[in-house]
Amino acid sequence: MLKIKSDGLSIYIRMARESSPSSLFREAFEAARRIKSIVIFTAVLYAISFIAGCTLTSIGNSYASELEEEIQRYLLSQEIFAVILEYLRTGNLVAAILITFTVNLCLGAFLTTTLPGILPLLGAIGISFVGLLRGFVIGLTYPQVLGYSPLAFIVGVGTILLELGAYVFSSAAGVNISLAPIFPARYETESRMTAFKEAWKDAARIFVIVIILLGLGAIWEMVGIYFLIQPI
Repeated sequence: MLKIKSDGLSIYIRMARESSPSSLFREAFEAARRIKSIVIFTAVLYAISFIAGCTLTSIGNSYASELEEEIQRYLLSQEIFAVILEYLRTGNLVAAILITFTVNLCLGAFLTTTLPGILPLLGAIGISFVGLLRGFVIGLTYPQVLGYSPLAFIVGVGTILLELGAYVFSSAAGVNISLAPIFPARYETESRMTAFKEAWKDAARIFVIVIILLGLGAIWEMVGIYFLIQPI
């Protein structure tokens, strides 16, 4: 009886260690290292498109100016944006942070940059296009935000680094899923289905990084905007 209890205790201890925060972080970074080339590829896509958007805005391109105005009108017309802004105006930071985090995680990360990976190759192309478009749009709109004030610059730069960083990892996870059935040897197997499943497991591990970055990004952005909209 004593041996059975001892064996059961050792199992629980091992399970606790495997599910500890340090273990989750280690597995997340190991998964990211396994797809390092894809992470670099998606980071370059976001960087190039962001720089292109910033460049067009900075030189005063008429097309860029019109598109920036259209984007701003679209964002201001969205109910979710109005809800978040109202929470900030009333000082309900927690609600604003939670809504921002949830929208960015579900829509910004998973649905648009990871889930499309279920389509072999086409998913990778679609995710890459989303990355190019998103980086370009942010590049168009953020120069004006960054130039508003020193505080706006700090808030904007922090938000870009944290949120785009999260999207780089979620996009890389999606591209990896899309390519896994085509190149199963990357997971040391000949089975396309096995490689596909392993890619999803890696995506789940990588989303630990995505969640942390988006959580920090939501806090940074909402707290920053809260102080920016306070009357002087």
